[in-house]
Amino acid sequence: MTNESNHFKTDPVLSSGSLSQALESFLLALQVSGRSHLTLQLYRRSVEPLITFLSDRPIIDISPGDLRSFLAYLGTKVNPVTVSIRWRSIRSFFNWLYREGLLTESPVKRIQTAKVPRQFPYVLNDAQVQALVQAAKARAGTWQGYRNYVIVLTFLDCGLRVSELRGVTVNDVNLIHGTLQVMGKGSRERRVYFGRRLSRVLRDWLAKRTLSLSSDALFCTRKGYALTRYEIAHIIQGLGKGARLQGVRCSPHTLRHTFATQFIRNGGDPFSLQRLLGHSDISTTMVYVHMAGTALREAHAKASPVDRLLEG
Repeated sequence: MTNESNHFKTDPVLSSGSLSQALESFLLALQVSGRSHLTLQLYRRSVEPLITFLSDRPIIDISPGDLRSFLAYLGTKVNPVTVSIRWRSIRSFFNWLYREGLLTESPVKRIQTAKVPRQFPYVLNDAQVQALVQAAKARAGTWQGYRNYVIVLTFLDCGLRVSELRGVTVNDVNLIHGTLQVMGKGSRERRVYFGRRLSRVLRDWLAKRTLSLSSDALFCTRKGYALTRYEIAHIIQGLGKGARLQGVRCSPHTLRHTFATQFIRNGGDPFSLQRLLGHSDISTTMVYVHMAGTALREAHAKASPVDRLLEG
């Protein structure tokens, strides 16, 4: 541990708590603000190793040197991307302590970390999308197979998160206007749109599903129970294996990324995409613009008007 002087003194009544006590207060505040269970789990998994490393000391005793020592230790255990993810959570945790008046200054303020190269998400190319859809369609002769086929098309046409897809009910489907009403992160509702092909298969699925099941979940089991996120992920993974996809992880989030990238490549604008995906920050959406840029450059190289008109 470091002997670096600590400049983060504040009211001892407020700051006498340990890191673990502070973490529980932080997670409670996040829960009250409507953050999801998965988000809370991410923060807990990120901060608890720090608590163990620092022997659950009082928050007032934590210095920038302590955090640098932890980051150096963490870098020997996990890859740089994971370090970056965990560090963002730790930074949010200490900045929250500062905003709550438990620290007069956040110890993360002085720490500069190495920039991690931009990691683009996995996406399926056109041939892989077609192979996946065909693999799902080939199994669509049964009730369950048709449900899975519609799930794949819904991910690809609407770009939903897995939690959003499992939360859609039969009453959220508007076949006339071609929309789904979904509940996104932070309990924010939004409307997403779907095309004519998905409209037809959704109409057929609603007829096959029947309305007498115990749940109103659009995608459910034969007994009427809403599919879990793990069951949905297993369905997509299994269809990916059936399609013999190589070099890409086939998951619900991969299909969401694929939707977003295709939307930009097909002429959609990032601000519309931001609304469709439910992103609160446009910078999150812009990654798909950068990803699509490679394909656009390749397309321009093949169809450059000047090159084609003046070649030779």
